[in-house]
Amino acid sequence: MGSNLEISASEADLQNIFTRSNRFTVPDYQRLYSWKESQWVEFWNDLTNIDEDDTHFLGSIVVIQHQKKYDELNELELVDGQQRITTISLLLRVMRDFYRKHSDGGLGDKIDSDYLHETDFDNDRYPKLSLSRFEDDDYQSILDGDPTSVNEDSQLRQAYEYFQEQVFDCDVETIDQLRKRLLGSMTLVVVECDSTASAFRLFETLNNRGLELSAVDLMKNALLQVASEKYGGTDRETYEHIRQQWEHVLENVVYEINNPDRFFRHYMMSREDPDIEGSVTSRTLYDTFRDLIENQLPTDETDLVGYVDGMVETSELYVGFTKANVDAFSGRAQKRINRRLRNLNDIQSSHSRTLMLRIFEEFDEYDQILSVLRLLEVFMVRWRVSGNQTGSKLDRIFSELCSDAFDTTDPVQTIQMRLAEEAPGDDEFRSRLANSDFSRNAQTKYLLDTIERRHYMESGEGKDYDRATVDIEHIAPQQAFTAKKYSSWRDVLGVGKAEFNQYRNRLGNLTLLEERLNESAKDNPFEQKKDQYKLSDFQMTQEVREQYDEWTIEQIEDRSDHLAEIGVQIWDFERFV
Repeated sequence: MGSNLEISASEADLQNIFTRSNRFTVPDYQRLYSWKESQWVEFWNDLTNIDEDDTHFLGSIVVIQHQKKYDELNELELVDGQQRITTISLLLRVMRDFYRKHSDGGLGDKIDSDYLHETDFDNDRYPKLSLSRFEDDDYQSILDGDPTSVNEDSQLRQAYEYFQEQVFDCDVETIDQLRKRLLGSMTLVVVECDSTASAFRLFETLNNRGLELSAVDLMKNALLQVASEKYGGTDRETYEHIRQQWEHVLENVVYEINNPDRFFRHYMMSREDPDIEGSVTSRTLYDTFRDLIENQLPTDETDLVGYVDGMVETSELYVGFTKANVDAFSGRAQKRINRRLRNLNDIQSSHSRTLMLRIFEEFDEYDQILSVLRLLEVFMVRWRVSGNQTGSKLDRIFSELCSDAFDTTDPVQTIQMRLAEEAPGDDEFRSRLANSDFSRNAQTKYLLDTIERRHYMESGEGKDYDRATVDIEHIAPQQAFTAKKYSSWRDVLGVGKAEFNQYRNRLGNLTLLEERLNESAKDNPFEQKKDQYKLSDFQMTQEVREQYDEWTIEQIEDRSDHLAEIGVQIWDFERFV
């Protein structure tokens, strides 16, 4: 744990924790009490099954200690753990009523004075626990003996009634045992921090109950804290709006896509206002977001509500990107847009979604959006094929384009010039296409498919077939030196296993083939394979059949160079239309 964290941690039983001279408070940015019957049942079962002289560890709570004047009670702000502290308090409240009804009341009064309330130096009495302003009235009504005044849908009331049913079904002796187990055998680790910043930073380095909070969890805490401070007072409606909108974002993003932090990073970098200079990484996401909502909002154009509202709308578009299914246009225009989105997904271009979000916001014209998607396709193909995998540099490029390009007279031209400047040049791209290994994956299928459509087919868009249903065919089998059924290939290739392994996954040894033909051709020598190729509709495969009488390392090299030259012409910033 970093030395910059001012924290202390100690384990204690509930007796010790609840009898300290301080009060627990739940900040308004925390979520409402949300435990349900499954958690109540588990807690009750844990309590009833503790063996004599044994202990049961409940986990940890994280608090910020607020020192008050010498004659005032210190406050422990519950940053994490309010669900358990609230549940324990409700159970103690039920036990208090049980004792007052079934005994002389002395134990009931003791529970009330020692665990449910705290008295200061002036003998003024305060609740041991205070919830957020949004549900504290309900909690205090239950604490003061009027639970029926609380809405029956309240989780607080339902928890109280659950424990009431369990406790009042027991005799005094049993409740005596359970009370002692609860206070003396159940333990918590209390982690005390000196500030909100220390508490939130703690989440980045500690595992809490085995589940480390993600940056998205931390962002929610920070957002609701700021919302509470900005719109606290009497403006609960605005606070609730922000909280609900954040939940909508989570529904749209967290539950729909992998790596949901990408959306938040791309959203923040894509915005015109406030403008994020440079990249936002997964490591800096939380800190950047916290600084943005605390120090940069509101601006002249955007307040916190507008920023979160924009996030909801944008999240729906972002999910559309991941599924290559957006509905910004209709008919043929929409089909072309989604085809470009699918291409970008196949070549693993998630980083470019930062700029994609911005162009869908800035441009109303289909032609402008399609032009930028085409430019991104060229750039990302050159970037990926050339082996440039540094995500932070891509983030910086797209973030800077969002900051600069749309203030120019021709944003599309500005984007084209910047991407062409950053992309690998023709010589590097050509060499990589000719000499790299290509896996049998979506990116390789995209490369072959695009070469087929844009070079071999006369119509610009090519024939209408689903790329997902097409196979990548290795002309010389990958397992030529490892599988007995391919033994006839070994003499034909004219090289040893080690040298062949350098060529077997080159682009020149790959072609497209219909699934039904690939199944028939895969085990055959080259001459028999050509009989199957003759039945194929793919022109690149016909070319292999027509131009090559044999298939050796020399042919693989020759065709690799040929396809690489075609690729340089296709993925050109000036020609790719």
